[in-house]
Amino acid sequence: MLNSRRTIPTPNRTIPTLPETAGPGTPHGADAAREAGLDARSSGREELIARVLDVCTARPGRQLVMITGPAGIGRSWALAQLRARLSGLDVSTADIRASVGDRDFAGLVGRIADELGAPPVRGESGAAAVRRLSAAPIRGDRLVVLIDDAHRLAPECLTAGLDALAGDRITFVCTATTPNDGSGGDLASLRARGLVHEERLRPLPVSAVDHILTSLLGAKPAPGLAAELRDACRGVPALVHAAIEGYLAADRLRVVDRQAHLIGTGAPRLSITHPLFAALRDPATWAVAKALSVLHPLGEAAPALIAATAGIGEDEVLGVLRELRASGVVTFRNGWRFRVPMLAALLTACLGPYERSRSAQLAVTAIWERAATCPDDGYLPDRIVDAGRLVDAERAAAELLAHGEAAPEDARAVRWRWAACGLIADPARRAAALHRHSVLCAQHQKLAPAAEAAEAALRDHHDWLAADSSQELQIIAAAGLASNGNTAALSDIAAVGWHSGGDATRLVTRAAALCLLNRWSDARDELLAGHGTWNAGGTGPAAFGQAIAEAAVAVAGGTAPTASSLAVEAARTLLRALGLGSADAPADGGAVRAARSGQWDRSLDLARAAIASASLHGDPPGQAAMFREMATILTARGQLNQARAAIEDARSRHLLLPHRLALPEALLDMTIGAPQQSRAVVEQALTAAAETGVVAGTDELWLHIAELESRLGNQDAARLCVERIERIADELGTAEADQNRLLARVFVEGDSGAAAEVLELAAQRDRPFEFATTVTAVAERGFADRKLLLAAYEAFGELGALIPRARLRLLMRERNVAVPGRNATVAENERLLATLITEGLTNSQVATVLGTSEKSVEGRLTRFFQRTGYRSRAELATATLRGCA
Repeated sequence: MLNSRRTIPTPNRTIPTLPETAGPGTPHGADAAREAGLDARSSGREELIARVLDVCTARPGRQLVMITGPAGIGRSWALAQLRARLSGLDVSTADIRASVGDRDFAGLVGRIADELGAPPVRGESGAAAVRRLSAAPIRGDRLVVLIDDAHRLAPECLTAGLDALAGDRITFVCTATTPNDGSGGDLASLRARGLVHEERLRPLPVSAVDHILTSLLGAKPAPGLAAELRDACRGVPALVHAAIEGYLAADRLRVVDRQAHLIGTGAPRLSITHPLFAALRDPATWAVAKALSVLHPLGEAAPALIAATAGIGEDEVLGVLRELRASGVVTFRNGWRFRVPMLAALLTACLGPYERSRSAQLAVTAIWERAATCPDDGYLPDRIVDAGRLVDAERAAAELLAHGEAAPEDARAVRWRWAACGLIADPARRAAALHRHSVLCAQHQKLAPAAEAAEAALRDHHDWLAADSSQELQIIAAAGLASNGNTAALSDIAAVGWHSGGDATRLVTRAAALCLLNRWSDARDELLAGHGTWNAGGTGPAAFGQAIAEAAVAVAGGTAPTASSLAVEAARTLLRALGLGSADAPADGGAVRAARSGQWDRSLDLARAAIASASLHGDPPGQAAMFREMATILTARGQLNQARAAIEDARSRHLLLPHRLALPEALLDMTIGAPQQSRAVVEQALTAAAETGVVAGTDELWLHIAELESRLGNQDAARLCVERIERIADELGTAEADQNRLLARVFVEGDSGAAAEVLELAAQRDRPFEFATTVTAVAERGFADRKLLLAAYEAFGELGALIPRARLRLLMRERNVAVPGRNATVAENERLLATLITEGLTNSQVATVLGTSEKSVEGRLTRFFQRTGYRSRAELATATLRGCA
């Protein structure tokens, strides 16, 4: 939203400038700043207003204060702030918005007199206007004249006014856009005479843009988003707001776990009737501005291309560009370009289909003919896609494939390669291109476009596909079905295979579909029984059959056939990207690795980014481990509602090994004092795992049951759990299962040897949270010494694991181990208390979490409210969510 149009008169048309505020009807003053999501104090504007206020009220004071800055920077907002401050002082004010009719001295002074209530006089001269103004009543014998858009005034107008009204009685406060075309009251002359106090509004810092995003979206921006938006908008508030509105309209802003992410590559979209564009809507200006938004990267070649696109003369194009430069919208540095890149992006989305294709055709042709160059490697392929078949299709396809292959991780590369596939006429070459595009997308975990290409190739060009390529594409297509939760289609494939391909290919694809349906033991049995078929079926079936068999055995137990080759390793790599590579192969962008290595903040950021990206590119089915770690971190930090939301989000998706979500959910239930619900969650997961023949990950569930039974004194039941864990550990042979076996012995049998061994293993694995929780669990049974307790306490502190650290403090005090850092402990307790109250926990639940009494919690809350000044839980929760508590 933006306010009224700003114009400077010229002989032929008005020169557009950007609107100053957030929208029509937006209130002035502090309310406007709050509604716009702009914290003035954080952006230096409060200090500027205070300095101007000092000048206006000082005696003797300067006659003229000029507030300058580029279009859209907030000059009108600053003037409104000053007006609000002056209203409470013994000062008269007059508000003038400069316009074409105020270019003469008499008119300007006359309007000031009118504002002060002096009787109007028709056709008065400048001297008469001054006399009328002098006779007007002025409160406190002091007048501040506020002139917005003073750059519209003729150079001599303001100078004459200052000379005629000289004295301490009147101060002019004007706003003017910079750079301008030399108007604005002859500032150079006034500066030379020492009459001007000049204040320049600076671009918003990143912190202010961060605040705007948080206020408008109700979520903190992802790392780097505020800086990216600030740079693209050059810190201009009007464009920051317009960009956010445009990204929302383009569905490119997604909020995950209270964090906002910008996804995809499309331009932000605003309606062509948006107030931001109002001053550009002169037909010639609009045509030139839109074409420039696409063609400006071509430098000095752009004006001729704009003329061809817009169908007007090059001289007229240059005239419009000069007018746009005079108003500060564009600049000329090695070619014409927008001062603010975001304005170009917003205008690009306003192009119609033909305008887009035609301007792209001209740009591509100019580059191919070496009539223009562009330093951005991605510019040419983007324009080739926009041009479509208006340029040579064969050359376009070749260039798009080359660019897409050179930078496969570039988000735009998906668009380039897909467009290339559509331009290739030869079916064999198109089949090869679709295959390569699908594999590259799958490797970078963009399952939706990967599956789209795979299905297109298998459906329309299967006769032109090599057998090995067909095998890859069938598995990718099946993974795409899983990412969409299309279990019905997956079940059909699991039953009969894909409609094309030989027996070996169909067998392997059926096994992949069974795994994607979480029927791991069925997949294992099919592959082991059909080993002779797929192993002799060619390179593709043999490699993928081997890799899938290994994954199925790792999950369901058993022994896989042994084979190793470059083809098998390539198959393993692709399957890992799809989430089928092992029992715990996360498709998470590194979130799981970061969590386990102790980089919890980074892990959460990566997980949120992966979830946001998946909303565009499809959900990789192997994300259960990522959601598991996310819920574990949030629970440990006391963010229990967010942890529950993460688990519920995970369960709403079709994920592999969903039973791995049971333990964090069970521990969350235990945290708030719901042991029966905790047990029910684990038992349901064990039942589901048994039905699908899954063994991997069930050891930790049996360990949870064993611990519950042991605490209840049901030793026989607990020993049965230990026996199950022993068998699972023997079958899987993994480090995790071995650790759970040892912990089970500690919990149920009080085995000191197992305690020493599991502590040693935990220390070796370089997983801080796992180490600290293992030490805590073993210490509760009396087997950890002071040094280990302190090490675990420090590890929890570095992770920000508030709940387990608080509980470990209680244990340390019970063991007479001094807790370091009393002041830090008090602050940490208050932070955890505030977090839990924000999560909506009752005093009873808070007491359960903290391992203390309800009365103690009441006392803590009373002292906390007294110290901080918060008056209610709701007020505290609001402040905490805003990051103020």
